[in-house]
Amino acid sequence: MTTRSMDEIRAEYISSMGEELGASFYELYRKLVELHILWQQYRQLFGDDTGTVHLLNRTAGLFFKIVQDELWDSVLLGVSRMTDPQATGKKRNLTIQSLPPLITDLVLRTELQSLCDKALDSAEFAREHRNKRIAHQDHNYLSNRGSDPLSGISRALVEQMLAELRAVLNRLEQHFRDSTVMYEDFVDESGARLLVHKLRKLERLQNGAASAP
Repeated sequence: MTTRSMDEIRAEYISSMGEELGASFYELYRKLVELHILWQQYRQLFGDDTGTVHLLNRTAGLFFKIVQDELWDSVLLGVSRMTDPQATGKKRNLTIQSLPPLITDLVLRTELQSLCDKALDSAEFAREHRNKRIAHQDHNYLSNRGSDPLSGISRALVEQMLAELRAVLNRLEQHFRDSTVMYEDFVDESGARLLVHKLRKLERLQNGAASAP
């Protein structure tokens, strides 16, 4: 089994999609991979396993609360960046909205634009939190949160947003390369799951030592 370098992957996208579209697509592909890795780490630490959450609280509750908040906000920031407008003032942004104008096939462009629009709608909550709370300190929100509340967020909304982003990129993967990428199935060997395993092992050893005569 061979592992391709990132330069090789970039070259493959350019070869199949053309210089401008391929280079832009590669950067968005790379960012979406990173975003799924962040979300995977969050889920492994703070997902549905209450036993893991209790373990983290017993080990270093304050530290892991900071980790939880930072991972969560990093995911929302990543979603926001992926769905930003093509330009902010005179500065160009590279987002999924950059892709449709680069498509020469009108049918594909229309289909891709529809997928982008769905992703933008799903990401509205992330951009709201980015603009009012994470990247900026919105005066009205901070002064009176009751009268200017933020939209509710949940893991289900994040999962939906990631699915919409995958749909955009995989539509082009399918068209140009007759394949799709399983972004959500990233395999890690040194991430949060390993940390939880080691913390459980350490706690068992400490409990055993404490109960020894």
